[in-house]
Amino acid sequence: MKDATLADWLEHIQKQHWRSIDMRLDRAAEVWEKLGVASDLHSHSLTITIVGTNGKGSCVAMLEAVLREAGLRVGSYTSPHLVRYNERVRVNGREAGDEELCRAFSAVESARGSVPLTYFEFGTLCALWLFARARAQVLLLEAGMGGRLDAVNIVKNDLALITSIGMDHARWLGDDREKIAAEKAGVLKPGALAVCADPHPPECIARIAAERDCMLLQSGRDYKIAPHKSESENEHKNAGDFFDWQSAHAAVPESWRCMDGLRAPLPGARQRDNLGGVITTLALLRGKTKLGRTTMRAGLAKTALRARCQVIAGAPEIILDVAHNRDSAKTLAEFLARRAPAKRAYGVAGILADKPLAEIFAEICGAIDCWHFATLGGERGQPASALRDALAQVAPEAASAAKLHDTPLAAFLAAMGAAEAAKGGAARVIVFGSFQTVGAILGHLETAHPPVTSPASPSYPA
Repeated sequence: MKDATLADWLEHIQKQHWRSIDMRLDRAAEVWEKLGVASDLHSHSLTITIVGTNGKGSCVAMLEAVLREAGLRVGSYTSPHLVRYNERVRVNGREAGDEELCRAFSAVESARGSVPLTYFEFGTLCALWLFARARAQVLLLEAGMGGRLDAVNIVKNDLALITSIGMDHARWLGDDREKIAAEKAGVLKPGALAVCADPHPPECIARIAAERDCMLLQSGRDYKIAPHKSESENEHKNAGDFFDWQSAHAAVPESWRCMDGLRAPLPGARQRDNLGGVITTLALLRGKTKLGRTTMRAGLAKTALRARCQVIAGAPEIILDVAHNRDSAKTLAEFLARRAPAKRAYGVAGILADKPLAEIFAEICGAIDCWHFATLGGERGQPASALRDALAQVAPEAASAAKLHDTPLAAFLAAMGAAEAAKGGAARVIVFGSFQTVGAILGHLETAHPPVTSPASPSYPA
């Protein structure tokens, strides 16, 4: 594909496998070996694999910020993207350029021969090839779905970080937490390290770790993170943002065993658990990274991540969050409950077809006065009417007044118009659901508005 643009390549890789999701490792592993950079990457890189239902992106953002602050060259691979595909591949916080991605896709295409690869497998191999070329010292690899059969699992990790375990992707991963956790724990490697940040971890995680001789530190058992205790009245007023972490585990260096007053760099109640997992990960890898506590705190303060309880100040106030399952919807609802109430709240939602819609709306509907639903296209998309029907199961009156739109942007603009016309107090527009939904709105805001945002959330563009 000589002179192909990034758009050309993305269109091409979508057509190279008859399924968009086909969870096996053999194809990606075969092409990875053919690329000829695997041994080089393993020889100079420390690899952290991040799996879980919610919180993966937040953990990657924190780890990336801290490790970069320590002077390490960090390659980060995340998915899906919000606005640009380039967001998925970063070296030292810089998104890969179009030309770099095109060269990487070309290398993967040449190596694969007749091996069919899914879109995600192509992207994973592309990222790994770029990280090898950049001689990244630390790799942060976020699993797209599951873990055991996710393409990132072709790389032997030094540590696996497991975030929260919840119900999502049941069609592929299983219909209860134990089955889902077993898929996530499939990234645990013999002789490596692991951290589980879920405060109520399924039992199979510890069992699988023991079977593989993988040293596992679990939240609540091997380390604790709790609200900061302070005798200062002024500090106590902001205690909800600060936490104390401690561990007496033999694998944790003595100088790291107790840390007080750690500020969670991202908003949301569940960030405490994410922060605890990140601190534990960094403590276990202290010997390899030479990271200091002061540097760690400075790095955490520089963490930024869009579309996680992101607040864009204005009239109306806009809140963006990629909540697309029950647990993340609950987290968003808790975040909204802690904010000053709005006179009227307008919800904009577009959610993929394999999500538990009624459960999501049961968590969030109390925070929304008026609904605007968006149709999503693609293999996993669904019409706006499906969201209205699901809302009707938990809030019939609200569903009857819901407005349906052909696209997320149309739904957002309609909600903004209604909010701007509202009388009698401040209004709020809450956009949530699929990355596709929130990304469409972020793309519009990047183009149409200057980057004004609350101090608790990163600016846009990234």
